[in-house]
Amino acid sequence: MIKAFQRALCFCLLAGLLAHPGMIAQAQINPDALMRIAAGEYAKASRMPRIDPDNFTSLVLPVFRYDFLPPPVIFTNDPADLLQNAIMKRIGIRYRFHGSDDRGYDCSGFVWRVFNDAGADFERVAARTLWRQLPEAKGEETRQFGALVFFNSLKHIGIVRDSESFYHSSRSQGITISYFAGYWGKRITGFRRSPVPIFPIPPDLINVAE
Repeated sequence: MIKAFQRALCFCLLAGLLAHPGMIAQAQINPDALMRIAAGEYAKASRMPRIDPDNFTSLVLPVFRYDFLPPPVIFTNDPADLLQNAIMKRIGIRYRFHGSDDRGYDCSGFVWRVFNDAGADFERVAARTLWRQLPEAKGEETRQFGALVFFNSLKHIGIVRDSESFYHSSRSQGITISYFAGYWGKRITGFRRSPVPIFPIPPDLINVAE
């Protein structure tokens, strides 16, 4: 059976060589030609596309959106800057009764935390106690950033932002900015100086900045 198969295979190869005289000549010159013919090496090879350097397109790099990046960390020892940074990174945190960390703040807990970050050294106490401990703010001091503003017979406390607004922990909005005009302005009890030394900006520098 095996011998018959071998004979048939030889006959087929011989018939193929007789049908292609050019291949017989090449097989006589190169003994390996027969093996390459059987493997189909004479099939037309695919060619790589030609690259024209004049039409080369540069690699397109991804575009970074810097507006999505967090603001740079600014290292400073100025109490006003430290206080402002401490306040702004907590805007939007919810109200939590007796809260004094980033899980939530009540009004006095918020005041204590941000002034603690700004370098103030005092215990976490109620608004009424701070009213007794700190000196009264008068005149322009009542509109200076960092001064404390008290409302509703010392039941609520905030931090003055400027002559029109203040920061505080609201029961409905959490840490937010509110305005003296209207509701809050009618409920002011008084002002106290900042627990850290924050110096007002001289008027000539304010005019230059504007």
